[in-house]
Amino acid sequence: MIWDQEAELVKDPPAWSLTGKMCLWADGSPAHVQQERFRLMGSGWEAYALISRSTRTGSKWLPITLRLEADVRVQWEATVTDPVDRIFVELSNYLRLREWYGDDLGVLYLK
Repeated sequence: MIWDQEAELVKDPPAWSLTGKMCLWADGSPAHVQQERFRLMGSGWEAYALISRSTRTGSKWLPITLRLEADVRVQWEATVTDPVDRIFVELSNYLRLREWYGDDLGVLYLK
């Protein structure tokens, strides 16, 4: 849990998940998502996720960390936009713009 000084509330980790969603890579191939729950990390939360990537020998699962700061969450919750939809759009854009060369997709800082 994290303390929100402005609202004087204790916030539990977000329950949002992208598991079961499918994005597209820049070449149009599918990118299926499996995501763990968010956990407290520093001044916000992190969630470990795996993204599928088709290869010649089958699918490969590439790790990515989704990072959400407390102030961003407060902004998101103040709007009517569904957080899962917002994360999905950010992840989709990230995958379309990213070249896949390694075994780790790094960290996506959610804004």
